[in-house]
Amino acid sequence: MSEGLPEASLGESLRVVSMGVVPSLVRGLFAPRKRAMKVLTALDADRRTTELLAGIRERHRGEGVRLLGGRLVVLWGPDAIRQVLDRSAYEYASDSGAKGKGMSHFQPDALTLSRGKEWEDRREFTESVLATSERLHPFAKRFVAVVADEMERLHVSGDLAWPQIEELFDRITLRVILGDRARGDQGLTALLEERMHEANRLVGTGDDDGLFELHGRLERYVREAEPESLVAQFADAPQSDRTRVIHQIPHWMFAMRDTLAMNVARALAVIASNEDVEQRVREELDGVDPSSPDGVDGLAYLEGCLQEAMRLWPTTPLLARETTCPVHIAGQDVDEGAQVLMLNVFNHRNTADVPDADRFRPQRWEGGGHDYRFNHLSNGSQSCPGGPLVLLLGKAVLAQALDRYELDLREPYLDLGGSQPYMLDFFALRFAARPHPDAQS
Repeated sequence: MSEGLPEASLGESLRVVSMGVVPSLVRGLFAPRKRAMKVLTALDADRRTTELLAGIRERHRGEGVRLLGGRLVVLWGPDAIRQVLDRSAYEYASDSGAKGKGMSHFQPDALTLSRGKEWEDRREFTESVLATSERLHPFAKRFVAVVADEMERLHVSGDLAWPQIEELFDRITLRVILGDRARGDQGLTALLEERMHEANRLVGTGDDDGLFELHGRLERYVREAEPESLVAQFADAPQSDRTRVIHQIPHWMFAMRDTLAMNVARALAVIASNEDVEQRVREELDGVDPSSPDGVDGLAYLEGCLQEAMRLWPTTPLLARETTCPVHIAGQDVDEGAQVLMLNVFNHRNTADVPDADRFRPQRWEGGGHDYRFNHLSNGSQSCPGGPLVLLLGKAVLAQALDRYELDLREPYLDLGGSQPYMLDFFALRFAARPHPDAQS
């Protein structure tokens, strides 16, 4: 691939904004809108975005393009993406624009909105609490037990759909982050959800009363932290006055309660739709205790299924950064204040660079490693610090669900033998569920 960031035409620029950026705003930057997801899925919006970018890439080559006189840059080259993500929080900020404004409504001073010394401080704290450098969190045994307990309590009577999955993750999230006594505190998650829906509007987001109440409720759980909850890690984690520990919790809550739930639901849909995939998953599960963290951790093929579902249908359609100083990307000077976009919906499905981009291939993830083309958990300096925990909990839920039930996807229809649809509306997922005759629990 040749270097450079060619200049797209005005018409191309306007189409990228209208077809690549606007749909992300419509579906909800922070809290997905059910009606919007239904409409965008019917319009096949992500396919249209992908085809548009594929045509522009074919015409212009390079590692991306400059739009609107360089005020906007769209990247698809892995080297250019690596540069931006590796230098994020310094030369490329994520606390400006629509994302920064919206996120400030429910998690001001969060790690994901930080830069410089504040980012370093909050990253160190977050990595300590989430045990980023460890394959298994120190409290993994309890966390997996929480998943098993909540799966046992889940009411499934012939049918499994999104509302039950959402409820399941709501309770897992509260117990893992805040402890068992938070299990029934749906008022807390309702407060966060309300703030996130307000943040979708970007303008007229209201006063801070709800934010003060949200933080006040979280502070009570931190002051009386239950053993083996994430907030129990706070006391031993490095922190300072600039850490703002309470401000870090809302991001973990929506990442676990909402984002992970969507990804698990889609992975379950894929597994339940393909006999060969399900058989291989069940062969891997054979003899494995789904309540054992070591057993769950060793489920490599199941992890590949989860990763591949996240790649095919990224819950974050695009990553946005703003240059904080003049930079040099792919041999091209880019001014301070330029918006840099990495459209996951295109980069994950870029058939020119990604082998079998539209096919479901769990084996793609064998051996681990970081591919900067795939950013469902991001990469570089601002990669998801909860990545190992996300994968553990996601696999634990999938393993428990498949251990307890025989599942058939009723809606929508998926054909795993060929190219996968560009959109899979998790709100519309519905499974037929029967108790598994060989369930271990």
